[in-house]
Amino acid sequence: MRTTCLRAEHQRLGARLTDFAGWEMPIQYAGVRAEHEAVRSGAGLFDLCHMGRLRLHGADALGLLAAVTPSRFDDLKAGQARYTVLLNSEGGIVDDIIVTAAQDGAQDVAYDVCVNASRRLADLDHLTNAAAGAMVAVEDHSDRLAQIAVQGPDTPNAIRGLFSGSSWGPFPRFMHAVPGEWRGVPLIVSRTGYTGELGVEIFLPVDAAPGLWRELLKATVPCGLGARDTLRLEMGYPLYGAELTEETDPVEAGIAWVVAFDRPDLPSAERLKASRDAPQRRLTGIVLDGPGVPRGHCPVLHDGARVGETTSGNMALSVGRGVALAYLPPALAAAGTAVSVDVRGRTLDGRVTRPPFYREGTVRAAVGEAAG
Repeated sequence: MRTTCLRAEHQRLGARLTDFAGWEMPIQYAGVRAEHEAVRSGAGLFDLCHMGRLRLHGADALGLLAAVTPSRFDDLKAGQARYTVLLNSEGGIVDDIIVTAAQDGAQDVAYDVCVNASRRLADLDHLTNAAAGAMVAVEDHSDRLAQIAVQGPDTPNAIRGLFSGSSWGPFPRFMHAVPGEWRGVPLIVSRTGYTGELGVEIFLPVDAAPGLWRELLKATVPCGLGARDTLRLEMGYPLYGAELTEETDPVEAGIAWVVAFDRPDLPSAERLKASRDAPQRRLTGIVLDGPGVPRGHCPVLHDGARVGETTSGNMALSVGRGVALAYLPPALAAAGTAVSVDVRGRTLDGRVTRPPFYREGTVRAAVGEAAG
C-alpha cells in the first residue's frame, strides 16, 4: 500500500488505518460518531493526500474539457471551481471531479483537476488519449501537492492563520479558490468539500503538510474515512464505485445539473438526452421506518418483488435513522413510495425520500470577506 506524507501524524494520534484504493488511510481516530458530530458542530480535519491532482494547460485546455465532460467551462474565471464528471465514449462516468480555473488567458489557459484516488491513473490515461494532437499538456502533480480538508461550521476560525497580512483574509465564496500563505509556504484554499458543511480543501507542497496538519489540530478534530462516508451519505452525495460507475450516466445518477444540454457539441448527447426524456432508472434515497442499518448491495423490494438494489447504506447519525441510496424504476422513485430493504434476510420497511437526508448543513453559509 502507498502512504501519504501524513502517515506518521496518524500513527501519533492512534488512528486505525485501513486499505483504501491502495492507500493506507485512517478509518477513524476517536470513533466515527464523535468525528461525524465534530464536523456537524465544529470543525474536522481530513487527510486527502491520496486524491489525485492533475493540471491541464495550453491553448486547447478548454477544448479538452469540452470533449470529455458534459459541462460548460467557457464561463469559468480564474479562481472559480466546478464539479463535473469525465465521460467515456458511451456516456458512462469515468470519474467525478472538481475543475478549478487556475488562470485564464488566450495563450496560456490552465485548469487544476482534483480526481478520486482510485481513478487517478484511469483519468490520466483518459485525458492524455483525448488530448492527442492538441495543444494541451496533461500533468500529474499528485506527488508534489498535499491536500488537507477542514470541514465544519467553525472552519473560518480554524484557518484564520492561513492568510498573511490579515486577521481574517479573503475567505473564498462557495466553489471558489484563493491563494494563501502559512509560514512563508504558498498554498491554495478552495471552498469545496464532501460533508454538507462549510469547509475548505487546502493544497500545499508535500513537505509542508505535516507542520500545517499539526497547526490545524489546535482548532479541529482529526477525522477518518468512516466519518467522511457517513457525512456524505447523509447529504446524498454520490461516491465513485458505488453510485457512480462507467455504466451509469450523470442524469440517472441524480446529477443532471452538471450537463449543459444546450451545448451543440455535448458529448454522448444521445444517451444523456434519452436518460433525461425516457429514463430507465433513477438514483434516489430510502429512509427506514424503524430500527436497522442498510448497507450497499441489499435488494430493494416493492410489494414483495425485487425492484432494485442499494448502492450505499448506513446509519444517518445526525438523523437517527438508517438510510440508503438506490437505483429504482422512475415510477417508484417518487418521494413517499413504500419500499423494503432486505438486509441479510431481514426485511426492513422504509420510504423513498429525496436526498439530502440531513438538511441543516452549512455548506453554502455566507462568511467573512468574499473572494471576487
